[in-house]
Amino acid sequence: MSKRTVFTSITPLPAGISRQTALSFLHNHLEMIDLNPLIVRHERIPPPAHCPAEERGCIWYQLTDKVSYLPGGLAASDVDYTCAFHDLPTGLQTHCYAPLGLDIRDRWSVGGSMPGEPREPVELGIGAPATGLYLREDVDMRCNIVMAAFVKKTLKKSHGALVVRLAEKARLMRDEEAIAAKNRPLPQPRRISIPRRLSFQGELSPTLEKGPALPRPELEEQHNHPHHQSRIGNGDLMKPLPRAPFELADTDPGRRVELE
Repeated sequence: MSKRTVFTSITPLPAGISRQTALSFLHNHLEMIDLNPLIVRHERIPPPAHCPAEERGCIWYQLTDKVSYLPGGLAASDVDYTCAFHDLPTGLQTHCYAPLGLDIRDRWSVGGSMPGEPREPVELGIGAPATGLYLREDVDMRCNIVMAAFVKKTLKKSHGALVVRLAEKARLMRDEEAIAAKNRPLPQPRRISIPRRLSFQGELSPTLEKGPALPRPELEEQHNHPHHQSRIGNGDLMKPLPRAPFELADTDPGRRVELE
């Protein structure tokens, strides 16, 4: 006789882990498989013959769990089963087919809101935190009524350990990214080559580079003017200009000095 069991597990994620980081872990199937403490072997397989049509596009794995029936591993055995993985925008959906009619549908999702995001309405009765991100697992399980309690306990224990490992791995990844960002060299300023039209003699003595002399029509016109030519002929342009008298500062305000 088969019994259906439905339950939800909520695990708050450590502060600093982004939604995208958590989703990337859920979409990494091999990471999810390796973090499960029960799984000892895994192998990628094509869709098995028993899968329904809607699951043929999923990614399938042959998994092996080591299950202990008594405390201390006194009675343990390997259990082989097949499982379909289907990525969702908000997480991951799996469907596992195990012996003795055990059928487990599992849905993982990232809920909650980060600082600065609109606050997400919290569903009542599931124990979700009011702030921060959390990992939600919704399980719909069908199995033999005699094994239902044992399977549920084993499943919750293994998935609880998986979530703890996932959170720890995400925390380490966050710390490594922070260290890498701290040690990343700063970008060097881009050097731009600009042709210079000035050369410098000393620190504060800029002079123009020598180049071909440009024609000055106004100077040529002035030079050829008859009045200018007459002054050159008379030697007027060679005479020194008279010096204008100027005053020198002196203690005697009435004294005036003229220079000749």
